[in-house]
This record gives sequence, structure tokens and C-alpha cells, in this order.
Amino acid sequence: MSSTPTPQPAPRKRRARGSISAAEILEGAYELASEESLEALSMPRLAQRLDVGVTSIYWYFRSKDELLDTLAERAMAEFDRRIEIPDDLPWDEYLSSYFRHHRRLYREHELLCDLIVLRSPGTPEAIRLAAERIDRVLQVLVRAGFPPEAAMNAYATLSVFTRGSAALARIADDGATVPDVPAGPFEEAPRLRVLSQLDRPRPLVMTGDEEFEFGLETVLRGLRAQLRELPADEPCVRAAREQAAAEDAAAAR
Repeated sequence: MSSTPTPQPAPRKRRARGSISAAEILEGAYELASEESLEALSMPRLAQRLDVGVTSIYWYFRSKDELLDTLAERAMAEFDRRIEIPDDLPWDEYLSSYFRHHRRLYREHELLCDLIVLRSPGTPEAIRLAAERIDRVLQVLVRAGFPPEAAMNAYATLSVFTRGSAALARIADDGATVPDVPAGPFEEAPRLRVLSQLDRPRPLVMTGDEEFEFGLETVLRGLRAQLRELPADEPCVRAAREQAAAEDAAAAR
């Protein structure tokens, strides 16, 4: 008895040449990398997803690196849109909110971490976006009384600490992590003196919220002390104190 042949799905119809735009390609690449991973993104896979030939993508982006650079610019712009910290907060509250938000975005949106932290975009547009964001933070510090050089050093310290914490956590998420420290007396490693005294197991990768909060507050405590120790005749200190006095006088009226 003859069997009825199983119907085969019709082949997907490829889009006409010239019917796709650079914006559509970027959107498709961003979606593919978000759903899978940045490593899974390739020109052939992206072309298949968009129903176009690979040459249609190369018409707009000459290489995968160029596509990734443009994706990184988009990620930087999206990152900036999501950072909304009021400029009128006290400087230490501003920094605390800024870098907590910074790290949370990287932890909640892995592609942002991959494109901005692990890839470090270096295109002119990405550099412009980063510089404008950094300058906004520096203005808060200078208004508080920090000289520009000290403000830049403060930002650099907290930025490297925050990005490093996020990057190591991201790598650990992918499975390349140091094993967690087991509980117990560490009988198998008798030379350990302090680790064996911890009240609870702690991962050696050291990228958790507790470690981050400790580091953030420690740096802020040092910056508060540094600000108090600046000489009164330092121009930024004098300007900050004059501004504070003017605001107090206005509030007393």
C-alpha cells in the first residue's frame, strides 16, 4: 500500500536585493546576540535570520568587526539612556546611585556588558558618548569641591572597580568560575588560616553584592575624608563653599 508523501515546507523566499537597511541589520544583529550570545553572531547566521544574502550585509558592514563596533555604539547609547541619576543629589549619594545603577545594568543586560565592558568600544561616537557621561559625573564632583584631577581619579577608581566586578561576574556566569569555598573546617587544606574561619561559604570569584557594596562604601569613605582635608583656598573648595553659603542664605529668606 502506497503512503501519502509528507508535505515539505515551502522554502523561505529571500528578500529582494536592496530591500534591507543598515538599521534593520543592526536590529537583527542585536536581537540575535541578545537571544543567544555575541559569540553566536555571525554574518551567515544573521543573513539567514533576515532572509537576505550575506552580500547584502557586507554592503553596509564590511566586516564583522565593523558590525560589532556599530552594535557597541548602540549599546553605549542605550546604556546612557538607562542611567538617570538626578544631578542635585549630594555628591556621595550621586556616586553611590550612579555606580550601583551602572553595575545593575551590566548584570541584568548581559549584552551591554559584553559590548561595552568586555569589548571596550573605541569608535569616535562611542568615545563621545562615554566622555559626555563621564563629564557629567565629574561636574558633580567639582561642584562639591574636588579639583578636576582628584575628580577624575575618583571616577576612574570607581569605574574600574565597577566594570571589573561586572566583567568577572559575567565570565563566571558563562561557567569559567573559580569553585566556591566549601563550608567546614577545611580538613583537606590544613594550611588555610583565614578562609576556614569564615562564618559561611564565600565564592572565591568575589563578585557578589556584598563585596561590591563593601568596596563602594570604602572608596566613598576615603573620598569624604579627602574632601574634608582639602585646603580652604583650593579654588574648587572655595567655589563649593561659596555656593553652599549662597544656597543656605537663599533658603533662610
